[in-house]
Amino acid sequence: MKLKRFEFAVATALVVLLAGCGGGGGGGGGGGGSTGGTNPTTPATQYTLGGTVYGLAAGTPVTVSNGGEKKIIASNGAFTLDTKLNAGASYNIEAIAPAGYTCQVGNGSGTINANLNNATIACAPVLGNQVAGQVAGLSTALKEPLAVTADANGNVYVLDAGPHSVLKLDKASQQISTFAGGTGKPGTADGAAAAAQFWLGGAGGAVVDAQGNLFLSDGCNGEIRKVAPDGTVSTLAGGGTVVCKNVATASMGQVNATGTAARFERPGSLVSDGAGGVIVIDSQTSQPAVRLVSAAGVVTTRTYPQPDPSATITLQRVARAPDGGLFFSDSNNRIWKDVNGALVLFVGKLSGLSYEDGTGANARFRAITGMTFANGDMYVTDLAKVRKVTGAGVVTTLAGNDNRASVDGQGAAASFSTLLSITFDGTDLIVVDSGQEILRKVSLTGAVSTVKSTPALRASVDGPGIAARFGSFSSLAAGSDGNLYSVDPAGHVVRKATPAGFVTTVGGKAGTPGNDNGALATATFNTPQRIAAGKDGSLWIAQTDGVRRILNNEVTTPDASIKAVNLAVEPSGNAVVVTGTNSGEVIRVTPAGARTVLVNTAQIAALFPARTGVKFTPQSVVVDAAGNIYIADTATAAVYKYSTAGVLSVFAGTPFNETGNIDGAVGVATLGFYEIDHMAIDDAGNLYLSGQGSVRKISPAGVVSSPTYGWGNADIGAVAVLGGKLYGMTRYALLQSSL
Repeated sequence: MKLKRFEFAVATALVVLLAGCGGGGGGGGGGGGSTGGTNPTTPATQYTLGGTVYGLAAGTPVTVSNGGEKKIIASNGAFTLDTKLNAGASYNIEAIAPAGYTCQVGNGSGTINANLNNATIACAPVLGNQVAGQVAGLSTALKEPLAVTADANGNVYVLDAGPHSVLKLDKASQQISTFAGGTGKPGTADGAAAAAQFWLGGAGGAVVDAQGNLFLSDGCNGEIRKVAPDGTVSTLAGGGTVVCKNVATASMGQVNATGTAARFERPGSLVSDGAGGVIVIDSQTSQPAVRLVSAAGVVTTRTYPQPDPSATITLQRVARAPDGGLFFSDSNNRIWKDVNGALVLFVGKLSGLSYEDGTGANARFRAITGMTFANGDMYVTDLAKVRKVTGAGVVTTLAGNDNRASVDGQGAAASFSTLLSITFDGTDLIVVDSGQEILRKVSLTGAVSTVKSTPALRASVDGPGIAARFGSFSSLAAGSDGNLYSVDPAGHVVRKATPAGFVTTVGGKAGTPGNDNGALATATFNTPQRIAAGKDGSLWIAQTDGVRRILNNEVTTPDASIKAVNLAVEPSGNAVVVTGTNSGEVIRVTPAGARTVLVNTAQIAALFPARTGVKFTPQSVVVDAAGNIYIADTATAAVYKYSTAGVLSVFAGTPFNETGNIDGAVGVATLGFYEIDHMAIDDAGNLYLSGQGSVRKISPAGVVSSPTYGWGNADIGAVAVLGGKLYGMTRYALLQSSL
């Protein structure tokens, strides 16, 4: 008996010794933990360790470990590790991600003194452009895809207006990479692929010719760009346009000339002419005409006789048949064929707004967004369906229905959100589905699938980190409670994200618009567009109509009719609302609903007495700790300051100069306003302004700089400052960068 007790004591001492030496690995989190000096004859108190797994596809397991224990968790949901831990033991949960996934562990380490089940394992598919500093949601391969085309080898090229780049989907690997335009910022620059710049916008258009050269319509630059097979970029024709400019400027119009002396208004859909040049739809043209660009960059215009005096014919898309025949869609969703220089109706009828299969003029399209040829037949993206048109003009529906979602399947069982473009990779049709910003494959027999490297991620899903999903968003606010708040216009809800990235829905009823006031738990919102936070703990929300206020979990409507573009909250708790287009105003709205106009167009114009026709289109606003108001105005390309004394002045930028690349003091720096802008301010009074192709920083003295952030070239929309960090939102993810 004594011997047995001796042997037990020695064994217990060895266990204690091994535990003290970190036996079992995992950062000292051995399966049994330390006895903490417990009498060997007294059993130690033990606790369980677990949590929840998020984000896995059905049938995909993840391996979770602590110390020497490894356990395979077969699906999303709660899990508990098998080995109990002694009180006081340290633990360090790790996750071994399954192939094709990345996993984040939250609440995964510490010392155990109770049963724990709050660890989170947030998993998500691995994409080619994971962004540093990602807090919640998942970055996507595509941001704003506009158009697709394919080369002779079946590789697909995507014009993406988010990073203003050309991306390549490799036929063999099905992986996406950047092919040209590596800076991620809008601009115009020829040269090597990584240094070239585009300013993509509008309908978009791209084609690869028989020699492997990619031609694209650089819509906001008014240029036709050529990308050689090695990615080298040059400008074939075009020398600028004002169509995407915010500052009111006279149109350059259309000019036939050579190279950069030529002018396009907004080039869009294009095809190869078979001789090293392209045929382009210049989308501002209000008559049946196309622009012809030769291989030498010589631009001419071909105008067609009006084929239908009863309706205006504006050409929108162009396709070239294998025999060289040209086909055009018009603004009334009919398709015409060029027959000896005249437009002859091929398919489609003028009346009605429905999809109708049939032959010739008996068929009907709803919204033609792209056309391509495959095996001699034409295929058309028609809003949310893919239609087939034979050479005899017989129109049938290959795939899609009226459900407006992104669902894979066969024929009518498959659904699309909004189709923008179509190409043929030699095997399948490839389409852009902009509802999820993804690529879909459509076989010639109607089988629809999602390209694996562009998974559908848009949704409104609560959860931790990369397991959370954002369906739509339009602003970001740093709450006085230390959390971040956003609104989902499509879902009609208010959402909260902790600094650690745990996302929850805190207000509104998903999918149910309304204007019910009262307790936050039962209140409803109607398409909330913007959100701002006050130091008093309030949240103000701008809807399509009216502004709402949340304070102490109660919702009120201070103003039910004001049409707010954006808003901020003063230290006093009043909202500062910006309204209008070209005749905007900055208005103070009290919680009781009283309005006071602070800044209007006349006041802005008074700052520039020598200039006529000054417009004011404020889009974002922020208030500093002292109560000074800062207003970003796209119409004059400047930021204004409205002081607490009521003095209005130019704070940053050079009014009426929006080249957008120059840093420096007021009157030297330029602001581009390429996209919708948002502003945030830190405790030191520095402003952060998005919508500039990056997030620009403006010092309290009005000096503009262009810092490098931890998220790299991410296309940031909304911004907020919280806890010494700058947070930014893309369409799908919440990112952070230390200030």
